[in-house]
Amino acid sequence: MKRSVLGAFVLMALASATACCGAFQSKEDRYKKEMQCALRVTDEKSIEILQRGMFCCEKLPAEVKTLPEARRFYLLRAAAQDPKNPDPVLQIARSYWDDHDYKQALDFFARAKDLSPRPLTAVIGEITMLRLTKDWTQAKGLVQWVRDQKGIGSQKVGDYLEARILYDQGKFAEAKPLFESALNRSASDGDALGDTPYTMKDAYLYLAQIKLKAGDAQGAYGDFKLFLQKMSNPDFQLFYKYWVEKMGNDQKALYDKIESDWASWRQ
Repeated sequence: MKRSVLGAFVLMALASATACCGAFQSKEDRYKKEMQCALRVTDEKSIEILQRGMFCCEKLPAEVKTLPEARRFYLLRAAAQDPKNPDPVLQIARSYWDDHDYKQALDFFARAKDLSPRPLTAVIGEITMLRLTKDWTQAKGLVQWVRDQKGIGSQKVGDYLEARILYDQGKFAEAKPLFESALNRSASDGDALGDTPYTMKDAYLYLAQIKLKAGDAQGAYGDFKLFLQKMSNPDFQLFYKYWVEKMGNDQKALYDKIESDWASWRQ
């Protein structure tokens, strides 16, 4: 009799734990859970914890090592629960972007654009991935799409995005007035790129680089100081502190390092 009672208790406890972890939840609840699990991926320690199946999250596979991979594992599961929701698709695209897998990121940004009622975030992602893969023609075509939009500061956004493309092509004289135009337009509506999480804070860095390449070291330094005033990101501050101490007064080497390792692949 005691064994029977104990067995029933164990089964009830297991059923309760399983229910707690969402075995009988709706698709909407499972979607929310997967998104919550993706948010739990914050550092290497969180990956170790999630590989043990904590927080009622699906165990991360042992071969998952990086933060973008770990987030993507849960985001793909979330997208499967709500295939028409653009949010996990945009985040999956961003995870591939962070992994420097620009072709996969481009594919997911394109999917998100088709799903979203406000697709500018996805389109800027597409333009950036096309720029990084040197598909200049298609990137410029999408910049024209941006310019044709209403109510998002479209000319400012278009000027900045086109300037980035021209700069990467080595067309510095053509990029310079577009960076300047974007910054002039930002005086009235800020440096955000429309209704997206992206900004044009690094426009000053690119103007500094253009001036330095033209031999105007003093003018470049003035723009670079404006860039530093904009860049409050703690990760950037650590990055900058390390390299400025390492490179000292080598202006060109410092600017090139910030461009190549920080700004060039970000938006």
